[in-house]
Amino acid sequence: MKHLKKLSCYVAQQRVFIFAIILLFFQSGCSKDEKQEPGTGELVEYTGFLKIPGVGFQTFFRFEDEDPNMQQMPFESGSAYFRWMWEQVEPQEGEYNWEFIDHHLARARENGQTLEFRIMLEWPGEYDVGIPQWLVDKGVKLRLTNCEEDYYSPDLEDPIIKDHHARLIRALGDRYDGHPDLGSVDIGSVGMWGEWHIYCHPELMPSREERSAIIDLYYESFPNTPLVALVDDKDGIEYAANKGRSAWRGDCWGNYLPEGSGWNHHANSYWPANKLIPDAWETGPVALESCGTMKSWYSEGNAITPIVDDAISWHATLAHNKSDYIPEEFKSEIERLVMKLGFRLVLRKIIYEQKVDPGAIYTIKLNWENIGIAPPYRDHRVALRLRDSMDVIHAMYISDQSIRGWLPGKKSIEVDYQIPEEMDAGSYTLELGLVFHSTPDRTVPIAIEGITDDGWYAVGNIEVE
Repeated sequence: MKHLKKLSCYVAQQRVFIFAIILLFFQSGCSKDEKQEPGTGELVEYTGFLKIPGVGFQTFFRFEDEDPNMQQMPFESGSAYFRWMWEQVEPQEGEYNWEFIDHHLARARENGQTLEFRIMLEWPGEYDVGIPQWLVDKGVKLRLTNCEEDYYSPDLEDPIIKDHHARLIRALGDRYDGHPDLGSVDIGSVGMWGEWHIYCHPELMPSREERSAIIDLYYESFPNTPLVALVDDKDGIEYAANKGRSAWRGDCWGNYLPEGSGWNHHANSYWPANKLIPDAWETGPVALESCGTMKSWYSEGNAITPIVDDAISWHATLAHNKSDYIPEEFKSEIERLVMKLGFRLVLRKIIYEQKVDPGAIYTIKLNWENIGIAPPYRDHRVALRLRDSMDVIHAMYISDQSIRGWLPGKKSIEVDYQIPEEMDAGSYTLELGLVFHSTPDRTVPIAIEGITDDGWYAVGNIEVE
């Protein structure tokens, strides 16, 4: 009986051993088959804040490294917003202050931001006359007004002003349209602060025809730059939106009152604008500037949640608080807004051949999702490259696949990628970037892990045979 028991135990152990061998065989067979399938990368979504140039929370009349209030927040700024008077840009007739603007673009680049700007001809309380003195000396038509402060409003239908204004905007476009560090340009010039209103003297505004001609001028001068129309001229924003590349800017975001409490910008200006051009955000940015600052919102008892909800409903890309302090009680809601503003691209899946020959052209399939509330408005392209074991970059390729216009939701694309004939055999890391079409070192971040020092992403491995 003892021998029979030992034999029975031995047979049972052998069965377990044989079963384990069979299991290992099938597991190894599956692994081998998986390796023979096209690569899919190991993509992990990044869920933190992204610093996207041209998107998000702006600094105002300063850059991020000059803004102590931004340094108190867990997110960074992707945009710096400035407004300039005509005389700052053209102090002498035909002599443009390019060094001034070039400096701002360079500072934006240093801070990982884009520059957004508006040209103004009127600034009550700061400038008695907002146009250059050399233009005043030509005897152009000025009208005294007492809006805010006494100042002189230029007549944009005066033939001399009209001619030189057109030269100014065209000169700006000739030099800066499509610049990799220029995020957008306001369709400015008209009215107080270039806001397209003279609220106390509306009769001083240019005619409808002249205002449309100024919108046309900006479109002609900046054909490759996102534009933003000022919300106070409803006919103007509709005219601009019908041309594409423009939505609207509201300069009193946060002036929000519960229904029945009286006139306010949200209910009586911004929601009507959104209703007038409901799809404009699909081709042009919505930008919001705080009404006063958030300190005044808090002291007046304005509820932050509906203010943020409205900005999200309008598909805003940019917002700012005049570079002022954000009350502690508002910070969590502003963080919620920042995670939504503009676009946020996640690469969900990448499919490619893991073994390739030198000179081969093969198709890489990419599944994306934009989890933001607006599309990209600038022409960044999908780019690919290979990195060898010595960290040397090979075969960089900028495709013709632009991300401009990718609406919220899923997007599947294919990119044909060629391995150079002279490529050495070996193992390489496949890296992907979203780069500005004309300037490969201007990248936008992707919401996945694996970012390189220069803003690209390691997405898989390739064996060149």
